[in-house]
Amino acid sequence: MDDVSAFAEVLEDVALQLSSLNPLAEEPEEITATAAAVVAEYQRLSETAHQYSMAGVAQTAEWIHDLLLSYQEMLPEAILELLQGGQLFGWIELAAFALREPEDHSHLPAIAAELMNEAWPEPPTPDILENLLVNLRVNTLQPAPVEENTVATIEAIDSATQNNAVAQNPLAWDADIHPELLEAYLQETPGQIAEAARLIHLISQGDNTPEQKRHAARLAHTVKGASGVVGVKAIAAFTHRLEDILELDINPHLPHGLGATLAACADCLETLFDHLQEHKPLPDEYHSLLAEMDAWELRLAEAIPAEAAEPDISELLPVTPLILPDFITQSGLTTDDETSTNNTPNAEVPRSSATHLSVPLETVQRLLNLAGELITSTSQIAEQAQHTLAFGKQLQQQDERIRQMLEELSETIDQQSSNLHSPSTYQSFATLSQADGFDQLELEAYNDLHSTSNLLTESIADNRELTRNLQQQIRQISEQIYQQQRLQRQLSETILRTRLIPVQSIVTRLERTVRETCRRTDKQANISIIGQNLQVDTDILQGLNAPLLHMLRNAVDHGIETPEARQAAGKSPEGQIELRFDQKGNQIHLTVTDDGQGLNLEQIRARAIERGIIKPDSKLSEADTLRLILQPGFTTRDQVSDISGRGVGMDVVQTTVEDLQGLLHISSQMGQGTTIHIQVPLTLIATNALLVRAGSNLVAIPSNTIQQLLYITTDQYQFEGENWFIQHQEQSLEVLQLAQLLGWQASAPDLRKGHSLLIIASEQKSYALYVDEIQQPRDIVVKSLAPWLNLAQGVSGACILANGAVAPVLDVLRILRHLENGQITLKSNQTLNTNKTAQRAHILIVDDSLSNRKSLSLMVEQMGHQAMTAVDGLEALQQLHEHAIELVLTDLEMPRMNGLEMTQAIRIWPEKRHLPIVMITSRGTQKHRKMAQQAGVDAYLTKPVDYDTLNKQLQRWLQTQLAA
Repeated sequence: MDDVSAFAEVLEDVALQLSSLNPLAEEPEEITATAAAVVAEYQRLSETAHQYSMAGVAQTAEWIHDLLLSYQEMLPEAILELLQGGQLFGWIELAAFALREPEDHSHLPAIAAELMNEAWPEPPTPDILENLLVNLRVNTLQPAPVEENTVATIEAIDSATQNNAVAQNPLAWDADIHPELLEAYLQETPGQIAEAARLIHLISQGDNTPEQKRHAARLAHTVKGASGVVGVKAIAAFTHRLEDILELDINPHLPHGLGATLAACADCLETLFDHLQEHKPLPDEYHSLLAEMDAWELRLAEAIPAEAAEPDISELLPVTPLILPDFITQSGLTTDDETSTNNTPNAEVPRSSATHLSVPLETVQRLLNLAGELITSTSQIAEQAQHTLAFGKQLQQQDERIRQMLEELSETIDQQSSNLHSPSTYQSFATLSQADGFDQLELEAYNDLHSTSNLLTESIADNRELTRNLQQQIRQISEQIYQQQRLQRQLSETILRTRLIPVQSIVTRLERTVRETCRRTDKQANISIIGQNLQVDTDILQGLNAPLLHMLRNAVDHGIETPEARQAAGKSPEGQIELRFDQKGNQIHLTVTDDGQGLNLEQIRARAIERGIIKPDSKLSEADTLRLILQPGFTTRDQVSDISGRGVGMDVVQTTVEDLQGLLHISSQMGQGTTIHIQVPLTLIATNALLVRAGSNLVAIPSNTIQQLLYITTDQYQFEGENWFIQHQEQSLEVLQLAQLLGWQASAPDLRKGHSLLIIASEQKSYALYVDEIQQPRDIVVKSLAPWLNLAQGVSGACILANGAVAPVLDVLRILRHLENGQITLKSNQTLNTNKTAQRAHILIVDDSLSNRKSLSLMVEQMGHQAMTAVDGLEALQQLHEHAIELVLTDLEMPRMNGLEMTQAIRIWPEKRHLPIVMITSRGTQKHRKMAQQAGVDAYLTKPVDYDTLNKQLQRWLQTQLAA
């Protein structure tokens, strides 16, 4: 281990010496001296590496040393260019880091990327690169694990390429490839292939500059070398042919078929890497394109001698041509054409100067989960603070009642005291004291009672002040919690943005799909993609990728006509496809439009009848007929091709959109084209939801699926048999009970009063949903329930509420879709209740003790009823006036109005005189029972009352109330 640390110090010293040299030297002597110093440092590095038995580092240093020697005499400026770019010392610094920080597994892929940088005149051989990485890995202080997501990718593809598949499939890497080398390949190559394909498309159209052509050839060379290192022979052979062609004079031949071949090769190159990642076989067009490139290379090579007759200045150059770096141009050898080319603006997009950090997606997901847990925890604290404030208000009300009672007590004491000190009373008391032996101290008892009353009053005042201070502190805590919630929401949004990727990341593949489909169908079409800069959650965009590819293939294969047919119809030979991405609120809107022949409704209907999807006498609207193409196995093609005709397509698109909790609309006009509109949420992880009660269960409905919360009065109700309708925006909306849609037990709504309804639109029409209770909206974190709960049940996940309970998150659009497709059948045995309410019974609990009210409320709620409370008889009468109460549970002794007085008031109230009243008191004497019976109490229970006894009494008197 000491040798490893010592060699790391040597590497750091070499890197320091190289980075301290001046790469901007202008004088010949200074340039020569700097180049010599670089060569000397690499000579020292090579010798030191041999001393420390670092064979891999020594081999790499010798390769670079030999490369530098070839430039030192004839072109030392090339060495300074490499020095200025950091290539000469960058990999050395990373090698030192790899030795000192073995736990950081990102250094080795970075070293490979540095040495395979296109700035080097030629890449290292596979043996050199692999020996270096293995040498550094073996000599690190401890093994460094490979990045988890890369390991998962490698293991998944390796498992699929076992059983001799690697040897048989040229589109696979070597089984014994080093993991760090493979990781570097998987990270660097996609971007290089995408850029090379873009440039080759420009070259195929003749819209390129010479520098872009050279850059494309360099990229093909880099991809060829990297693919050869990891053993992907198919990509290495393909890019080798591309590089050879790009180095020739191809411009005169582009209009004569070479341009089309290069465009197809660019698409095939990207497809090759996609198939490599998806462990698929070679594309069908691979071998034919290889043959075409071989043929073109022969034709181009034959044309070289005739074109080489132009005079040049080759006699000024050495006999053996130099291999120069791409960025070196020898002075005095630039032609006029090349000079003019240098003035041409470069079409390449400049690199951003912002610093980027590669973070595994699993880490981002973990951060997002923690932020979600933090939001849930803070919501729980906020709700507890609200409950504490409510308790504080109750305490204040209790203090107020005690204050009133003390005032009454003080008045009574004052009255008795004044009577005691009156002359007649004093004379009578004096006579009584003499007769009975009372002393003067006993006669002063009233004065002591008065003092005690004053002290109690002062204590209550102090308590009231403490209560106010407590409420003020709680309010300050609530404000801080709200501030924390705002910060946590910003934190969650910031972390969520790390998952966002631009639509532009899939544009290349979408355009390639259209071109490939056009080539296979002999059609012509252009695609324009609008909204490429829109940022979308990676799960949403990846989920939409396959549906988009299928819809674009459909647009070309089924929609766009052949050039002859389009010209006969008065259209341009090239079809137009528009793909538009928009964000509206928390929704992503995606629209695919083509100007093709449109969908034939009669043909769709005939094929649906033929396949038994619909009956011949079925009456379908235009929208319903169009949606038949979403049925599984539906196709209008009689012959199967590699593009369509298998009956697997739009139903998969529909299923994918459903899984993303989205909507899909289809519209079409014969001869004018088809439009498919998809609407999906911005993210599936965190959302704002409305918490509602369906039956006895709380459920969360994402707010982005709710169009409106609408209050409807009784005069707006409409009925057709057992169905309930309302009028909204000149439409008749059917009112559905959410609990009934979910198959839960629930009582019918009380139609004697108005209700708040949820307006929700499916793909076909809008509905009004009735729920038993609507609570406040809140931010939730959706937790997936897969694989324990099937999404087909209409539950997309679950969320944790502030009280710790778990509520299901409903996919209401899927539920309505199942209703429209007949997968959900509403029970018809439940009639609308327009006369009597059959909701949960409302029980009024009247008691001046908070603990008694709380315990009785809990028992009543557990019995399935809804509890309401009052602190005395007067408040109970007010509750009876404002709410429909089915039964009263009351105490006997209460301030202001006791239970007996309240019962007498109810019995003389015409609308309430038959209301059942059960008295629950600590007084168990026969005298008190008789007084309660005379007042009109129906049942008399003594405290403490148990659950079973109370339940029997409630069932008995509620049944009596319903029978009445």
